[in-house]
Amino acid sequence: MTRVCEAVTVSVNQTGEPIGFRWRDQCYLVTSKPVRWFARKEWWVESARAQRGIGAGVLETEMWRFSASDNSVVQQFELIRNAITNQWQLNKVFD
Repeated sequence: MTRVCEAVTVSVNQTGEPIGFRWRDQCYLVTSKPVRWFARKEWWVESARAQRGIGAGVLETEMWRFSASDNSVVQQFELIRNAITNQWQLNKVFD
């Protein structure tokens, strides 16, 4: 497993599931059913404190894991979506 932490451009279907993404000038197509879950952010690292009553969107991170291929090899990827800005980040690549 390699931790990447790089911004990626993601295409999604009508239900919001990733169907493909672009990373380091390569296009990847999702080849398995994406699995979605939510994890707690390390807010204590990102800021001095979380404000009272700010909601789950600030304290939780939307995570996605799936297999994808660039037409040469299939790998497993883990992406993070920021629900507030709708920006995506490639978090991990599994070898």
